[in-house]
Amino acid sequence: MSVERLFCYGSLQIAEVIREVIGRTPKSVVAMLPGYEIYRLRDAIYPAVAPMEGTLTPGALYSDITEKELARLDVFEGEPYARKMATVRLEDGSSIGTWLYRPPAAKRHWLTNERWDLESFKRAGLKQFMQQCFGESAIT
Repeated sequence: MSVERLFCYGSLQIAEVIREVIGRTPKSVVAMLPGYEIYRLRDAIYPAVAPMEGTLTPGALYSDITEKELARLDVFEGEPYARKMATVRLEDGSSIGTWLYRPPAAKRHWLTNERWDLESFKRAGLKQFMQQCFGESAIT
């Protein structure tokens, strides 16, 4: 069984969310995505990234995602995301290749100009997001 790396900058870096999608909470390390900024999607409480020179977007790097789990994540992400390869920086300064969900160029107009913040999302939107995506049983 092969395993893949996946960098998550939005809701999937939250243990409860990724556990609902793939059935477990994989180990993660902090990583940074260079050259991208994170924005809220139109009519949504979750984010996507867009290219922006000189920026770093923080997130979680999972290094043991199975192909079956990636297939589940592909379905969960759906539109407006595409799974693409990217390079992230680790805390020790090294860089590593990983999968990343981001909008294709043709869908970037779906992003707002409003920056997205993980802590604000946890406080104000996580409960609603969990209910919308997974139903009442997912709310802890």
